[in-house]
Amino acid sequence: MNNKILGLVVIIVFAIGAIAFALSSEGASGSFAMFLSPPSFIFVVGVGGGLTYMRKHTFKDEELGKSIRSDFALAGWLGFLVGIILMGAGSDSIVNMSSGGLSAASITILYGYLAGAIIEAFMTN
Repeated sequence: MNNKILGLVVIIVFAIGAIAFALSSEGASGSFAMFLSPPSFIFVVGVGGGLTYMRKHTFKDEELGKSIRSDFALAGWLGFLVGIILMGAGSDSIVNMSSGGLSAASITILYGYLAGAIIEAFMTN
């Protein structure tokens, strides 16, 4: 279990470090706040967790982690589609869709893959 916690700390430190480096020296626009979206996180955890829970009785113990990983990734892509639909619903043309909505929509993909991989790592022996 200590390996998993240490690995999680390494992931968090390096991810935050890479984002900070990109924001400060690479000239990327934005801030850390762009990576925090409670509605996106709730969507991914709710949809991914719900998909896994619906099929939980069909899995053996070692298959549950892989299922969670794939279900969270799928939930991330579904959240992306929902974000694109919401972004396009308030727009009259393609020109207006080029705002920051695309980055907000794509954060669900990051959440889905990252949360799925971390949960799978904690569920395997």
